[in-house]
Amino acid sequence: MEKNTDARIRRSRAAIIKAGLELLNKNNEASLTDIANHAEVGRATLYRLFETKEELIKAIAFDCLIRFDNATVHIESESHSAIEAIHLLFKAIMPLAEEQQFLLNLSTFTYKDKELQDIVKKQELGMRYLVDRAKQEGSIDASVPSEWITHVTDALFYPAWVLREEKNYSYETLVDLAFRTFCSGFKA
Repeated sequence: MEKNTDARIRRSRAAIIKAGLELLNKNNEASLTDIANHAEVGRATLYRLFETKEELIKAIAFDCLIRFDNATVHIESESHSAIEAIHLLFKAIMPLAEEQQFLLNLSTFTYKDKELQDIVKKQELGMRYLVDRAKQEGSIDASVPSEWITHVTDALFYPAWVLREEKNYSYETLVDLAFRTFCSGFKA
């Protein structure tokens, strides 16, 4: 019986996190009741798993970060150059638009968790490392500040989300457009 309960709890938790991601991306004022209804779980179940909205936001953010880590873990071993790694990064992250949007909007929740901030900082440093490597390899213009490149790279995901949502562009097309824009904007 306990295994069934554990599986049910895991399913409920996953449904709540998914519902929270969807609703909070649309409206950061969504209530826990709204999220429970969207997840099709009882409010008691939601409150048993997440006592506060802040706890749920933190769980969603961790889930997003884990998805990013899982999607990008292969990049270093599969790439032969920094620019190829950046291309693989676009491929890995493009389908994670909802997660990216949530993480970018974390500040709108005025949620400052040291552990989350450390993970985000680690991911930012990883991108900065790729940019610096690409500069050293001569793949991108060394005179452009790395901070500028990393922020512009993040910004390339916004038009991809819009075109995916409004025009149903394929992820392959969006990756190609974003990577071509990146390369043409920063080529050495």
